[in-house]
Amino acid sequence: MTTELEVRPEEQQWVDRGCVCCGQIDWRKRWEEFIVCQHCGVMTVQKCYSPEELTAFYQEEYFNGEEYIDYVADKPAQLKTLRDHLSVIQKYVPPGRSVLEVGCAYRFFLELLAADYPQSTGIDVSAPGIEHAARQGLDARLGDLLTMSFDKEFDAVCMWDTIEHLPNPGEYVSACAQALAPGGHLFLSTGDFNALLPRLQGRKWRQIHPLTHLYYFTRKSLSEICRRNGLDVISFGTVRVHRKLGSSLEALHRFHGQSLSGRAASLCRSVIPNFVQNFSFPLDLRDTLWLAARKL
Repeated sequence: MTTELEVRPEEQQWVDRGCVCCGQIDWRKRWEEFIVCQHCGVMTVQKCYSPEELTAFYQEEYFNGEEYIDYVADKPAQLKTLRDHLSVIQKYVPPGRSVLEVGCAYRFFLELLAADYPQSTGIDVSAPGIEHAARQGLDARLGDLLTMSFDKEFDAVCMWDTIEHLPNPGEYVSACAQALAPGGHLFLSTGDFNALLPRLQGRKWRQIHPLTHLYYFTRKSLSEICRRNGLDVISFGTVRVHRKLGSSLEALHRFHGQSLSGRAASLCRSVIPNFVQNFSFPLDLRDTLWLAARKL
């Protein structure tokens, strides 16, 4: 449901700014806590969070018990998804080129990059993730892209499941473009807010969960944010996500509680053998996309 926008005085200055994707000022309220740009379709949380609030959120608990059940234990399943991401990069970027990963977390993708792209660097604001990556001898740096000085240094920049977490995605896309050499490529993945499933499920869509997800993009909004930062989108695709059965059941139980699906998930966890729950499965609901863009 979309209604006329009513905002509190402390939020008015934020709303008066143009959309981070297309620059237009035409917002409408959606549900209780979101607003939607009527030009490009991007949805964002109405409340403003400081960088300090957001950085404090991505600590050890985020990866173990809050957002993820056990991030490291799910590594085998995540690697299957990340190999698909790697195949996208390989279509456009020859081996031996330099790659920057923004939001590298526990360095799983950096491991995959090492064989074909040894000149790879990862950055993240999460200290636990960077410490884990550094122990593996990978070039993983703690910090915010906006405070780092990368100038035309990389042939590719990737942000997998990262842009939706950022309070100012336009600035990050601009910084990614600045970090790219002429003709370099930006790759990212995120939820597709205009896909069939979110349009059917509305507020119950599984990817709607602030404070972790602050923006919900459409293909049009992503094309606009790239265009405004000197990037030309050359391809879109959907992401086949791999999930471990046990983790998926635990997440259903945790987030749906005493609902029918939550109780069913709890029952399944209690009767399905552990070795079966460790199997992962691919799922493409057509509501998560990847994008490839080229620096003009």
